[in-house]
Amino acid sequence: MVCLDTSFIVALIRRDPKAEKTLNDYLAREAKLSRTPIAACELFKGAYGSRRRDIEVRKIRDILTHLEILDFSIEACERYGKLVNDLQLIGTPIGDLDAMIAGIALTYNEPILTSDRKHFEQVPGLVVETW
Repeated sequence: MVCLDTSFIVALIRRDPKAEKTLNDYLAREAKLSRTPIAACELFKGAYGSRRRDIEVRKIRDILTHLEILDFSIEACERYGKLVNDLQLIGTPIGDLDAMIAGIALTYNEPILTSDRKHFEQVPGLVVETW
C-alpha cells in the first residue's frame, strides 16, 4: 500500500503524464492506494477556493472515493505530537499538516508518494517516494 499525498493527487487532477504513469504502475502491481483525511482537507480547501468550484469539488470527490482513507487514530495523533516536538528540537520543523500526514503514514507503516521531498524526508522512518 502507498499513501498518496496532496501533491500527487493534484498532479493527477492536472493530468500530469508522469503522475499518471506512476499511478498506472502502482495499479499494475495491484498496490492498494490510500490517503489521509488531512490530504482530503487540503484538496477540498483548494477546490472550494477555485473559480471552477463545482467542477474541482466533483473531481476531488471522484478521486477520493477510490482511495482507502487512513484513520487519524489516537496512535497517529501521538506520533504527530512527538514528531512535531522532535523536529522542532533539532531545528527542522515541517509544518503541522505535513506532520499530521507523516504521523498517519508512519502509524500505518506506509510510504508516502509526494513531490514534497524536502519536508517529508526530514521525518525519521518515513519512506518517501516521488514520481
